[in-house]
Amino acid sequence: MPAIQTPKSVPELLKLMARHGKRSVLLSGIDPAAERTPTGKVAIDVTGVAPLQEIEKKRDKVTIGTGINLGRLMRDAVGENGLLRLAASIIANPLVRNRVTLVEALRPESPYFDITTPLVLLEAKVRLQSPTGRRTLPIRDFLEAATKGFKKGELPTAVEFQPLQPLEKVGFFRVTRLSGKGTVSAAIRMKLIRIVCQDPEIVVSSLTLIPVRARLAEKEIAGKPANEESIKKASEIAAEEILTLAKKDSPYERSLIEITVARTLRSIMEGGIPPS
Repeated sequence: MPAIQTPKSVPELLKLMARHGKRSVLLSGIDPAAERTPTGKVAIDVTGVAPLQEIEKKRDKVTIGTGINLGRLMRDAVGENGLLRLAASIIANPLVRNRVTLVEALRPESPYFDITTPLVLLEAKVRLQSPTGRRTLPIRDFLEAATKGFKKGELPTAVEFQPLQPLEKVGFFRVTRLSGKGTVSAAIRMKLIRIVCQDPEIVVSSLTLIPVRARLAEKEIAGKPANEESIKKASEIAAEEILTLAKKDSPYERSLIEITVARTLRSIMEGGIPPS
């Protein structure tokens, strides 16, 4: 059996993954022969699986296949006003982003799982396929299923979302804890009308909580001038809100949330990401 498997369809890929289980290592968009597959692992190059390589914008829907790597996501994502591109550039450094597939980043134990924070903000849906059928889950349901475990043999094959309006400004930031595992990330969208924050949506992922909306922080900053006072107040409220949801009060985690939300808000108020 060759060291590198090259399926041409999703069913063929699912069979390979079922055969090799946790030994499977998915690669995409690179020369798999140049990669050093860890001992005991089986490299599966999904570049030839067309549905997993899709990046398409049609009227009211953007579809992105999970087989693409984060480097390509950073270069080619559309309809998201630069949000996913920014997130990919932050969570994966240049040495690894061309090796990490989106499907890998969607695993809860992945160090790149913060890609789900902007996906929650985009209200994305995730397509899943198994040997016995297909289903599409809203991103929040997907995150719950991911923590509990998917159906046997199930694989996320694509994410889809509605394109953002050109006037919507977006931002993303992530911080990692000084020691041990764990990150905090924030993704924010809003309109700035004469430097006034309009229709803000704030999503935060903490050390102990998957991405959730910080609605009290949104309410605090809505209609306020885009300035440091507004940033400070909204970031403090976001931290309080998230830690209440997590049923935990950690000064260290609170400071990380405040820093992350404030940094993300500041990036938007200083110009945000230009529309894609």
